[in-house]
Amino acid sequence: MKRVWGSLALVLVLACAGWAQAAAADVPADKEDVQKLFATLHLSEMMQNVMTASMQQQKQITHEALKKKMPSMTDEDFKRMDSFIDEFVKGIDLNGMLDDMIPVYQRHLSKQDVTAMLVFYNTPTGQKLLREQPAMMAEGMQAMQPRMQKMISDLMDKVEQMVSEETKKPATATGK
Repeated sequence: MKRVWGSLALVLVLACAGWAQAAAADVPADKEDVQKLFATLHLSEMMQNVMTASMQQQKQITHEALKKKMPSMTDEDFKRMDSFIDEFVKGIDLNGMLDDMIPVYQRHLSKQDVTAMLVFYNTPTGQKLLREQPAMMAEGMQAMQPRMQKMISDLMDKVEQMVSEETKKPATATGK
């Protein structure tokens, strides 16, 4: 009889441990957990680097498209446009954007998820991924550039066509 009660007690303890683990998996990450993850991922620096590379890429794509569509644009015009874009980018609050992202991460990741990610990103493989990711992103953006240039050029052609068609339409009388 003691064996039966002992076995029953063991089953109950294991069941409670399982429920406790299941409940722990449902505990959302708190703000500090997510901030620690962001710091480990060097997310602020990564966002800055991606934004800088993206804006450079975008400038190049825009220059190419505008040179085709508006050949009268001068180097001075492009410099003014680039300066305007650079000033706009300087005003972007990356830290505020990261703060905006914390609740999103909290909704989608449990405390256990964040802990597992932190464990991974502190391994040699995780650190390598973090080191190599900026180069992979830059190379990826470079690889996509011809496709993006074509897409923007096609879009500008369609917009020009729409504008041309609109200006060719006869004026319609209103009020009758």
